[in-house]
Amino acid sequence: MPFKPLLCALLLSAALPAAAQTGGSPDADAYKLGPREKLFVRIGSWDSTTQTYVSWPDASGEYTIGADGFVSVPMAGSVKAAGLSSEELGQAIIASIQDSLGVTTNLDASVEVAEYRPVYVIGEVQAPGAIPFAPGMNAIEAVGLAGGFRRPEMTFLQNERSALASLGNYEVLRLQLYARLAEKARLEAELASRDDLVPDKELATAPGGEDLLRREREVKAARDSEIKSQMVQLSSLEKLLTQEIERLGKQVALRTTQIDLAKQELENTSALVEKGLTVASRRSDLQTRVADEEVRLLELETARLTAEQRVVGVTQDRSDILNARKRDILDSLSLADAEIGQLRLKLKTEAALYAEAMQSGDGFVSTRGFGAPMLELARRQGGKLVSVPVERDTALQPGDVLEIRLPLPDEAAAPALAGQISGQQAAATPLPALP
Repeated sequence: MPFKPLLCALLLSAALPAAAQTGGSPDADAYKLGPREKLFVRIGSWDSTTQTYVSWPDASGEYTIGADGFVSVPMAGSVKAAGLSSEELGQAIIASIQDSLGVTTNLDASVEVAEYRPVYVIGEVQAPGAIPFAPGMNAIEAVGLAGGFRRPEMTFLQNERSALASLGNYEVLRLQLYARLAEKARLEAELASRDDLVPDKELATAPGGEDLLRREREVKAARDSEIKSQMVQLSSLEKLLTQEIERLGKQVALRTTQIDLAKQELENTSALVEKGLTVASRRSDLQTRVADEEVRLLELETARLTAEQRVVGVTQDRSDILNARKRDILDSLSLADAEIGQLRLKLKTEAALYAEAMQSGDGFVSTRGFGAPMLELARRQGGKLVSVPVERDTALQPGDVLEIRLPLPDEAAAPALAGQISGQQAAATPLPALP
């Protein structure tokens, strides 16, 4: 079939500018935030009196960076976010809250990117426009999500375009499948309280599988550290409450002894008053003293009861945290299994569509305008768009603009080009079949 070697010459042997790889998924420390990104902000403080972490639910939540580069957070007001890292923005929010409210306590703010800026694919693609950014996305994946290459001066048969689109979709789905398998391995390790992840054979031998597992190990370590920190806090609070209960118990015993002595003295004084050996005011003073001591005893017993109730509350909090974590893991695991099943079904569908498309077709209707696709990448640096060398596997960043250009040869060169292509067909390698 003449189409296969010709399509290989166009797509697999395209001469693109050589370039060093650029950073793909934004690094948490180096990545700078930008307009139109959605953030999840969590704000709270440590209460040294109750020995608990107090969250600020009115200030925590999801926010979007505006076109002016500022994000509006309750109690902090409008804070400049564009150009800052997540850690720098958290510090700026804390400083703004402290300035506006006069808060002197130590606040804590964590900022996470909930949705990155999109990547823009323009030029000779089937569906130019904004593509949702996903960490690890490279240039050829973005082209696939934009519908694949388009040639205004070259007509493909419909089945050949379908083959190209299926090939791009298959690669994207396969990356998504590997990511879900890595997530499932992490969830299973958390559920079984294992120290390390145990991936299945498919993920262990997959390209880039170790990178996915490393990221999931980092996620697991962070989640385990969070739970451990909460357990340590609860244990410390429980220890302090136990010590407080012991002190209150000793004070109750001492106060009871003092009341008994005061009552004995009151009884003796009352007998003397009856005999006229002492004044009645002495008896009134002792009665007042006994009443005061009994009130203080009641306060101590109430304080001890309150501390005992708080100990019970700490035990319940510990159980609630662990149960909530288990429910979250089970829900996430169920969702991951469902997504893995859907991705496998979609992979089979794309493979079948690709195989069907490659079984028929006569190649190109016209070789006029044949040329290798050229990829150009524009990235904002220092407030300006700069050109970045790009290859098909160059990793993208949020806000990148990827332009696809298809150069057209001169009309006089078209016959010679067509003859050159015909001479290369025998040596060209056909497109690989999907597994």
